[in-house]
Amino acid sequence: MHLYERSMIENKELEKLTKLQNENKYLKNIFDEETKKLKHTIRVLNKEIEFYKDNSDILKREIKDLKKTQRRKLFT
Repeated sequence: MHLYERSMIENKELEKLTKLQNENKYLKNIFDEETKKLKHTIRVLNKEIEFYKDNSDILKREIKDLKKTQRRKLFT
């Protein structure tokens, strides 16, 4: 009987171990998926930042040109 109980305990422990290993695999997969999503989001946001930086530079140049034009009109 003692051997049978020991075997049952080992089986339960193996089941727990297997369950934990499966859960760990699942969580690693979820982590990997979320990491990929976040990296994609970061890339998209970086592109948007670059777009707005470029747009800002263009607008600054236009403002500068407009100011020059206004000064010329004042002096003519």
